[in-house]
This record gives sequence, C-alpha cells and structure tokens, in this order.
Amino acid sequence: MGSYQKRGKRSFLLVVEAGYDAKGKRKKKTKTIRITDDSLLKTTKRLEDYLTLELAKFQMEVDAGEYVNPEKLKFADFVDDWIEKHANKHLEGKTIRNYTEKLNNYILPRFGHRKLSDIKPKHIVDFLYDVSLPGAAASGRKEALGDSTIYEIDKTFRVVLNKAVEWQLIKESPMKGLNRPKVKKKRMKYYEDEEVVQFMKVMYEKVDIVWRMYFITAAISGMRRGEVIALQWPDIHFDEGYIELSRSIPFFEDGKPHVKSTKTDEDKRIIPMPGWYMEEMKAFKEWWDKEKELIGDEWIDEYDQYIFHSGRGKPYIPEAATAMWGKIRERHKLKNIRLHDLRHTMISFLLNEGESLLNVQERAGHSSSKITTDTYGHVTKKASKATAERFNKFDPRQFVNNSSTSGKNKIRTNDEKA
Repeated sequence: MGSYQKRGKRSFLLVVEAGYDAKGKRKKKTKTIRITDDSLLKTTKRLEDYLTLELAKFQMEVDAGEYVNPEKLKFADFVDDWIEKHANKHLEGKTIRNYTEKLNNYILPRFGHRKLSDIKPKHIVDFLYDVSLPGAAASGRKEALGDSTIYEIDKTFRVVLNKAVEWQLIKESPMKGLNRPKVKKKRMKYYEDEEVVQFMKVMYEKVDIVWRMYFITAAISGMRRGEVIALQWPDIHFDEGYIELSRSIPFFEDGKPHVKSTKTDEDKRIIPMPGWYMEEMKAFKEWWDKEKELIGDEWIDEYDQYIFHSGRGKPYIPEAATAMWGKIRERHKLKNIRLHDLRHTMISFLLNEGESLLNVQERAGHSSSKITTDTYGHVTKKASKATAERFNKFDPRQFVNNSSTSGKNKIRTNDEKA
C-alpha cells in the first residue's frame, strides 16, 4: 500500500510497494512531486484527492515496470526514450536524422554514460569548447567543425534537455542561461551575368539532356534541390508557360522517396518561366517519352511521371544531384558555388534587375519579404542604388544653366532674393 508525506512547502514524497527482493525484504519506490497550483495548497480535501491520484498513477507505473528514478536515469537511456516516444511520433524524418547524427557523433560519446540529473552547465560549456577543436567528432573527422555545425549541436542538446524538463525528469535545463554559439554570416556566392552565360554554354555543349534540364530548371526557377527532383510532367503547364510546384522530396527513406509539401507549406507555387525554356522542355519531353517506351515493363510506376529519374521512373535521390553538380562544375571549370547557390543566382539576378520585392518573394517561396531582404540585403542595397540612379535623367546640369552644381552660382543680396 502506498503513502505520501510532506517534504517541503510545495513538495511531497510518494512511496509505493515494489514487491520483494531476493531475501524476501519489501522493496519500495519513491518519487518527489512539486505542487505549483497555490489553490491546491489552500484546500485540504482537493490536495488529498490530488495526492491520492498521483500516488495511484505512480503505483501503476511501478507495477508496469515503466518507472525509472530520474536520479538514476542515464542520459543515453533518456535519449532512447525521447526518440521512441517523441521524435518518431512528432518530428519529420529529416529532422530526426539531423538530431540523431549530432547525438551519435558528438553528444552521446561525451554524455551518454552520465546520469541525466548530473549534467551541469559547466560540463556543457567545456563540451562545446572541446567539440569546436579539430578531431572532436566520433566519426573521425580531423578538421575543425564549422560554426553552423556547432550551433546545430547546441540546438540538438537544448531540444532534448528541454523535453526532459517537460517530462519532469529534471527541474531545469542545464543549458538555461547559456549563450547560443555564434554563427558568422558567410558571404553569399552566386553567378554574375557573364558567369551565367558560361554556365549555359557548358550545359548545352558538355552535359546530357537530363542533367542539363535539371540544372537549368534549378537556376531559372530558383527551386530548391528536392523541389526540382519532385517535379512531374503534369506540373509543367506548357500553354500557360509556368511550373506548378506543390511537393518536395528532401530525402529517401528505406529506398523510397519521402514526398512532402514545399518548405513554406503553401498549397502550390506558380513559377512563370520564359518561352525559350518551355520550348526546351517540350523537346525534353519528346525524348523522355521515347525513353519510357523503350524501358517498357521495367518502368517502376505507371502513375508517377517524375521528370528527373535514374532510368526506370524512380526519382533521383537529392544527393545524386549535388554530386553531379560538383563533378560538372569541377570538370568544366565553372565558378565554385554550391547547387543551392543556383537559387541564389536567380534571386540576386532579379533583384539587381529591379524586380519588385513581392514578385521575388513569391517566386522564391519565402514566407515573408523580411526573409528576402534579410538574406539578400547586399543585393537589395545595390538595386536601391540603381533605383536612385534612374533619376539621373532629371539632372539639372543637362538643362538648367544656373543649377547649384554648375559653378555659375553666386551669393545673392537680400534685394536680389525673391
């Protein structure tokens, strides 16, 4: 039979039976709970009912073998619980993969053996310093980690520990009050006009039709890697001249594409494309249809019409596009920018050309214009300067003889002033 006793002004100790040990001695489990509702403390009957209910729930946990004393719970065991009961149920697959990579390569090797309740702020400060040094990863990486990776490690640790607080396994996260790692803003890379021309020449003179149209689509539309991979032929509206974007394939899971909505979760995004591009896509589709006919019964799914596939209708994995871009860029001596920087190229080009911020925001799929201006501030400043220069047509030196900059002005007396 269980019991409870007061330990402090707001805390109570729950005690329940947990069977017998090998010597026939009764085992007991204890759990301390804290009352945060002041109204409960003022009403004896309500407080008794609450404590009785908590005692019954505690007894059920013990009887089911589900109770683990927080003071003895190892961090690695809690992470397993967090993955099973929270991450797998509530987080996206790619997010889980990012978190588990940071946990397995960095956090668990350092803290897995520790008791959850024993992790202190100083331990974490020392850890984040050590992990910033070369050779810190369990994977054997020799180079020092980048700022963004350290930031993501910090973020992962905070997410897990905050859940431990929510589940009342610890009173407060040891990371509370610690400053977040700083990430130095990197200078954005993109192709200037003459570099875009070089890029296009390489696409048409050196690259096969499939990858040519993939990279040109990425560069002109500004779509993200997984968004281009997810395109199917019904998304290409030839007569109206636009691409209808409604899905993305950010990664593969168990050999199958993980299809999800676009990053900003809009129903669909309409991306107008130039006429020459649509003509190129028509020619590509004719080639694509012939290839499908040759494949015949080996085509994987007759209902899917993925434009960019690896041979039998199955879409490319995102990493294949990145790897191919790297090979083409190096082989043909294109300026060293990432595949994602083709998207930056499109946005920067439009802003430099004076396109409205709203139109650029919608084409890029940014949820707000603030994201566009914050990310491309250097470009918008350049465009703003170009906008100001449009007023040069009204330069008074062109048609006013006594403008203030003509050098012909003189100081006027009071009688001369109008």
